[in-house]
Amino acid sequence: MGSRLWRKCERKERLSFGQPLRCAILSSPIAYAISLYRSLGARTLAKKHMTLIEYTSVRIRENRDPLVNLAVFNFILEPKYFQKGLAEDSKMFIRREVGSKLERIQEKLKGYRFKIWDGHRSRVVQNNIYKKYWEELAKRNPGWNEKMLKLETGKFVSPANNPERIPPHATGGSIDLTLVDKEGNELKMGTEFDAFGPNANPFADISPEVTENRKILREAMLEEDFTMDKDEWWHFDYGNQSWALNKGRPFAIYGEV
Repeated sequence: MGSRLWRKCERKERLSFGQPLRCAILSSPIAYAISLYRSLGARTLAKKHMTLIEYTSVRIRENRDPLVNLAVFNFILEPKYFQKGLAEDSKMFIRREVGSKLERIQEKLKGYRFKIWDGHRSRVVQNNIYKKYWEELAKRNPGWNEKMLKLETGKFVSPANNPERIPPHATGGSIDLTLVDKEGNELKMGTEFDAFGPNANPFADISPEVTENRKILREAMLEEDFTMDKDEWWHFDYGNQSWALNKGRPFAIYGEV
């Protein structure tokens, strides 16, 4: 079957449904793999499918940018994990350069301010979040075995017990946030924070208002060299391995702190 299709591809005969794509794969499998990588996005492949590359393989050249308390900036702070009892400290920290970038973005977004839900996250807090989501999935899906729970939990929350895998938030280079208007009201983004699922995708088609609000946030962050998470509209990275992978950089500048 493969050889007959190949001859049809070479002669450019009329092809049935689905065969043009198969011709593209047969004629240049490497080019097709690269195209797939670009179209789906590096983080999606690395995080969900693990078929081409893992962000953990990216080398780190730590630049020693210090952690700073987010309270020194003019942002609205709402420490979600402290409020949920998953973190012991209400203070939130971020790498200094990340905070400076966010300041510049906020100045450009006249009329809007950032509301920040989370920044640097210890492995202890990361493990608390992982276990909570695992338990929620187990309750909603009593037929799932441990392997399935591990797979589905890991799609949205990085496990904390693997020393060779640095959770992005543990670097101080990840930030979870949204925008608020002049009255302090959150812009409509379609989901709550940590509402894992298809609607959390930054490009989910929910409503014109949500699409526009997410676009404002996304484009402002990307302009300052952040990268977005393709599963969570509220999550952005700078300097860490995930960021380096998405940017095609040879190394990350933030390791675990």
